[in-house]
Amino acid sequence: MRINKNLLIELQYVLHQVIENDEEVLVEHTAPEHPLTFIQGMGMMLPAFEAALVGLEEGDSFDFTLTPEEGYGEVDEGLILSLDKSIFMIDGKIDPELVYEGAYLPMVTGDGGQVQGLVRSIGEEEIVTDFNHPLAGATLHFTGTIERVSEPTPEEQDAILNPHSCGGGCSGCGDGSGSCGHDHSCC
Repeated sequence: MRINKNLLIELQYVLHQVIENDEEVLVEHTAPEHPLTFIQGMGMMLPAFEAALVGLEEGDSFDFTLTPEEGYGEVDEGLILSLDKSIFMIDGKIDPELVYEGAYLPMVTGDGGQVQGLVRSIGEEEIVTDFNHPLAGATLHFTGTIERVSEPTPEEQDAILNPHSCGGGCSGCGDGSGSCGHDHSCC
């Protein structure tokens, strides 16, 4: 069966970020016992990721590169904000085990949405926080193998589409950053 819309896909992958001089840095990979599982065409993956898989079948290998525009977009300087240090204080202090350069902090938007912000720097009065996707601006190189292509059973579909209710979902994503190609807006 060839990959097409509404089919259940299980695959193993390795994701590298392409950097200067076409060198690559490992970002993440699936573990053999935890393939990436999704339903093609349901908006769970980056559209260009899904498009690169169309027509492949069980046992096929893949090797493709996504530009920043096809991946997580370019870095949006408007999403790098200097925030008043008091926002991060608990009982008048900043906890250095939680708030430090390089930390990802969960934050709430004005309309109640949750976002992750990367602490870029900590100043006397402000903390510079980056709300871009961790792989914004990155060229992404995916390699891997298709393990399964099938019609999803109702139970599989429910487990994938409702991961919080039954423990399914992002099995190969590791840190939850979404760098695997999964759209983590539901998580």
